[in-house]
Amino acid sequence: MSLIGRFKGRIGKILYSFGNLGQALMYHIIGTFLIYFYVDVVRLDPAWVGTGFLFSYGVWNSVNDPIAGYISDRTRTRWGRRIPFILFFTPLMMLLFVLLWSPPVGGKPLTTPNSIEIFLYFVFIVVAFELIYTFVTVGWNALFPEMFQSLEERSEVSVYRQVAAMIGLIIGFVAGPLIISYFTDVFGVFNGWMLTGILIAFISGCAFLVSLLGSREKKEFSARGTLPIREAFRVTLFNRSFLTASSCILMTSWVWSLLSAVSPFVVVYMLGGSIADVTIISAPIFFVGILFYPLWRKVCIRFGTKRTLIVSTSLSVLFLVLFIIFADNITKGLLLMCLYGFANSGITLTRELLMPDVIDEDEVKTGFRREGVYLGVTTFVDRFALALTGGSTALIFSLSGFTPGVSQPPSVVFTMRLLIMMIFLIALLGFLVSAYFYPLGPERVSEIREKLRELRAREK
Repeated sequence: MSLIGRFKGRIGKILYSFGNLGQALMYHIIGTFLIYFYVDVVRLDPAWVGTGFLFSYGVWNSVNDPIAGYISDRTRTRWGRRIPFILFFTPLMMLLFVLLWSPPVGGKPLTTPNSIEIFLYFVFIVVAFELIYTFVTVGWNALFPEMFQSLEERSEVSVYRQVAAMIGLIIGFVAGPLIISYFTDVFGVFNGWMLTGILIAFISGCAFLVSLLGSREKKEFSARGTLPIREAFRVTLFNRSFLTASSCILMTSWVWSLLSAVSPFVVVYMLGGSIADVTIISAPIFFVGILFYPLWRKVCIRFGTKRTLIVSTSLSVLFLVLFIIFADNITKGLLLMCLYGFANSGITLTRELLMPDVIDEDEVKTGFRREGVYLGVTTFVDRFALALTGGSTALIFSLSGFTPGVSQPPSVVFTMRLLIMMIFLIALLGFLVSAYFYPLGPERVSEIREKLRELRAREK
């Protein structure tokens, strides 16, 4: 326990940021491959898989994420409010992740796609995993706005967090298909997927535990307590800044989640590649993104979080639409993904700076630091992107006439392209409307920070 928070300064910031490797790796492995695994490998009915996602990441999230955040705000231990959930829940999260990729099908695809037993297994394990994953990630994310206060410091740590996330994504998107191909070739299809789950769980769990070396909590924030539960959720859910910021987060997550879910299908059925080629298409998103983080950080400090996020999100969807319309081979797809990687770098850097500003504004209004509730409800909103993706993929498969495991006729491919493009544009429209009404521009943020400095001075 003495190792928790042992490192400070830049090293401490980097070590804390390692948690994002685990968070991103698990989230995007699920977003990219879980639907594909249960549809194309397990052969469970695609509509059932989409419906399972809709329930698990929609209905269930509406309960567990906000409650987990509120419980975190109220927790009092000698290690703090957030750290115990990271420390003690991570091993269980790892076990449940492995079970996601170990359905009891006897090592072979279903002979009938309407297996109620496998459907219930799928839903139950996703629900259990999501509960524990929420406690871990809400606790870890709540430390960010608490430990780091200024835009300069937050944007610096955001760079470290996003580099860690990119490493997780590289493992998931770039190395993941190669790992899956190797394990399935050597150990068989279902054993290969299970071993992949074990490896990803180990890497992700270690990343969260390493993050504790740079994690610490401020005792004065814990000592303040928090609002009663009804008042806490009333204030949160009627906060205009929160509602618009969380909507912006939802729309960008929907784009990411849908891109992850359809990328194996796009590569195999539209670009004429294999699952391993997902590596080639995904690589520019990460490597190009890392290169442009310093540029986007300068833009963010100069023009503010809101404006930077609007520009980067608009550009990213534009490049995705061009990708879906024009890419018909791996080479074209690779070039267009380079452009997307540049724009997406701005989103990943600035998007997570929205909620710390909302939390700072809330502290000015209520006198409490309520990262848990805000990030818990934000996690609910963010995970609902997977529910939207479940509904979106079910719509895409149903309306296009997609048939798993066989070559698709041109009419099916064209319809899939059209539907995917339309969903991306709908998500962008939702984002732009939300950003327009988001009230925390640069001037308002500066005013809030001045009031917080006065509040801190009075507390000393």
